[in-house]
Amino acid sequence: MKIFVITPKLDFLTAGGTTDEYDLAYRTLQEMGHEVSVFTTCPKANNIPYKLPYNVFEEGIGSRRMLGIQKGVFKILKKYADRADAFFIDGQVFLYGAGFYRMLGGKVPVAAYFNRELIAWPANVSSLLAPQKENPLKRLKRRIRFYFERYLLMPLTNYLDIIGFSNPRLMEKYGEFGMKTNDRCFIYGDPFDYRGLMKKHDLHEDSYRQRNKAHGPYTIIYSSKMYPGKGFDLLLAAFSKLKNKDNFRLILGGNGPEESSIHKMVRDLRLESYVELPGWMTKEELYRRFGLADMFIQARWRNDLTSMSLMTAILFGLPSILPGGGGLEWLAQKCALYFKDNDTDDLARKIEQLADDRRLREQLSKNCYARMDEPELNHRSRIKELEKRMKAAIAQAK
Repeated sequence: MKIFVITPKLDFLTAGGTTDEYDLAYRTLQEMGHEVSVFTTCPKANNIPYKLPYNVFEEGIGSRRMLGIQKGVFKILKKYADRADAFFIDGQVFLYGAGFYRMLGGKVPVAAYFNRELIAWPANVSSLLAPQKENPLKRLKRRIRFYFERYLLMPLTNYLDIIGFSNPRLMEKYGEFGMKTNDRCFIYGDPFDYRGLMKKHDLHEDSYRQRNKAHGPYTIIYSSKMYPGKGFDLLLAAFSKLKNKDNFRLILGGNGPEESSIHKMVRDLRLESYVELPGWMTKEELYRRFGLADMFIQARWRNDLTSMSLMTAILFGLPSILPGGGGLEWLAQKCALYFKDNDTDDLARKIEQLADDRRLREQLSKNCYARMDEPELNHRSRIKELEKRMKAAIAQAK
């Protein structure tokens, strides 16, 4: 198959792990014998430090507005329709333009991957940090956009041929927003080469067990972009309630719009001697830190999303503590303890429970390696499913 991918950018340096996930999918499709061409619509945002095995082309869409982006992707799909066997798009970015292309008789099947929420949906917030004030006009525009997309644009997505979601909860949310989540939909997951990365970084299934401590201090790690709703505030509040803080060290990596507020919260809670804030870290430094940590905690994220930080924790066999329900629990399953969402007292209890039970930490670590081999987390299994669906859609379109 000639698969033409449309994505906003390929940024291997500053965009976190998303580009690595996409790159893994493209490489795997190419290894399976398909010709993959990638078109980036925001080429100025590309950061590609090495030669890629697939071709990358620039098809800039000048508009940053939602309707302008949909118009731009529609034109790209029309432009390359006579050269591609299938299109593969970033779903949450290009969903309406791609649906419109198929509705108007576009002959090339479109597969869409959704791993994020829509901008029109309610924004995530940090419950313990002061939210940024939104002026009434902007709030009104957001509300209008919500209903405009929900009732006028979402029906266009029913023309997409294949829809892959990162997790079942996200599929449910799109269904609640008006998308028909029928047989064309499946759980694609987050392409992540657990076993390949273990080999690359000399990790083994007993790596954590061999360094599992009998006594503290225990290092807790969490690293992510410091955006609203990422849970840094809840984790700090729970940490402040620990009975024996001297038994713990907390590493909070990352930077972002809430960075100054998080630093202030550390000072206000008088946690400076327990908390390290290294800021943004290279992947090498991040992996080094994960390899020394005793537990991973992500105290919050959108109920409908998964987390690259959590996938990294599973890679290193780190026992985790997470909010119950939603995409994080679906991803980790038996690799973690779960606390009541937004309950910092319960989170503090779970931290102390995990610290006090060496055997529990070892069992959760073992569960990481069982979980990563299950088909829904195995990237080759998921990409083979995508390939099968693409072939069927192509045959049906002929």
